[in-house]
Amino acid sequence: MPRPPVVAFTLALCVASARADVRLPKVFTDHMVLQQEMPIAVWGRATTGELVTVEFNGQRATAKAGDDGAWRVTLPAMKADGQPHSLVVKGNNSLELKDVLLGEVWLCAGQSNMGRPVDEAAAKAADQPQIRLFNSSGETPRADGLDETSGWIVCTPTSILQAGDFLGAGKGRRPFSEVAYHFGLKLHQTLKVPVGLIQANCGGSTARDWTPFPEAGAKLPLDQPIPKITHSDGQLYWVRLRGMVPFAVRGVVWYQGEDDGRNPKYAEDFKALIESWRKLWDRPDLPFYFAQIAATTYAGGMLGVWEAQQWVMNHVPHTGMAVSNDIYEGTTNGGFKRRDDKALGWPIAGGSNPHPTGKPRIAARLAEIALVETYGQPKKVLYGPMYASHEARDGKIVVRFKHTGSGLATDDGQPPNWFEVSDGTLEGNRPRYVKAEARIVGPDTVEVSSPLVAQPKFVRFGWHALARYNLINKEGLPAVSFRAEPGPQR
Repeated sequence: MPRPPVVAFTLALCVASARADVRLPKVFTDHMVLQQEMPIAVWGRATTGELVTVEFNGQRATAKAGDDGAWRVTLPAMKADGQPHSLVVKGNNSLELKDVLLGEVWLCAGQSNMGRPVDEAAAKAADQPQIRLFNSSGETPRADGLDETSGWIVCTPTSILQAGDFLGAGKGRRPFSEVAYHFGLKLHQTLKVPVGLIQANCGGSTARDWTPFPEAGAKLPLDQPIPKITHSDGQLYWVRLRGMVPFAVRGVVWYQGEDDGRNPKYAEDFKALIESWRKLWDRPDLPFYFAQIAATTYAGGMLGVWEAQQWVMNHVPHTGMAVSNDIYEGTTNGGFKRRDDKALGWPIAGGSNPHPTGKPRIAARLAEIALVETYGQPKKVLYGPMYASHEARDGKIVVRFKHTGSGLATDDGQPPNWFEVSDGTLEGNRPRYVKAEARIVGPDTVEVSSPLVAQPKFVRFGWHALARYNLINKEGLPAVSFRAEPGPQR
């Protein structure tokens, strides 16, 4: 699969300035969290040839600004100690950043679901001085990261309400991301270290919008505000994220996919995005955990997105998907209304909200993945049942699942629903499926058959944009839709 060109890190983005003052990208402010246990990069710009010294926690490094005014130093890795420190940068002038913590930093990115704000109850309880919040959107976005943002904010019940996306001149900011906050809170409560959360999202964005295509950067001014942000290949990377590379982060939490619903190449695009960010940060093993998109008919439904997300999890190392098919239930999103599909008679969601509530549940699942896969917490079941293989046998199809934990089950005690089989007869250019009966015959196995299909060859499960199926593992995580048939699949 061809990979898009990736922009290697270069300090050339910091253009020369007539001013003598040392300047830092706006990801460096008071109250920030620096990633523990990793080398700490600090960079900015100054006068050509100016010597710049950075001091932090007893460590010191010096660099000379190049012809373009750019400089960069790297401090050694340090361990979190829970104490506030000062970071001092000296050149022709001196900057002191106060109340700087060492801890765990995560980049929380994607589209509008990542931007959905914390609710009132969560905000009232958000007295968390060792959680720090940063949002990449600013009033004057610039690709060099020197634009005016709100900077790092100490998380309090008041500040979290003004720490999210910039709404426009005179309109302030939204509350901080609900998914990012609950994810970070779980990490902080478990690891007992400071946590820094960087929110970088934009509604309606695609994976390609966030991929660092160099031709997109070449069209943007690097030393002045960008008047208009559009949804085009690479632009969101350049205006929302570029100024933060290579700020050290432990990993990425990603919530995006709705606007790739009609994209037949989403798996390729998503894989390319992950690989490009890993190259930019020089971290081939950069953890990249993402939320499965919930059931919706938006953009034609998420069947292809679900398929692509599973493919990425299975083929791209150090990734993981938090399942979401159950996040409508038990939430107050206007009410989950049980109704049945007219053709099959199985339950479907009563609504098609592309922005479902219940996000603390998704955040908790993302945090559990990080705690086990990244931080080495005790092993536990992290994922819902996913297709592993199938075999046609004696007029039936036997489907094996992985991630079944202590065994397959159903959430209502009834036989599994939403299975269909096909003997390969085509309907148009696709196999024709009929409703099938299914039963759990082993801890990881379901047997599927239909009296209408004597010799089934293919099987699919939950293949409806709003399917509300009952198959789970005994740990309560819902299964993931699949189709097992020949032909192009994402």
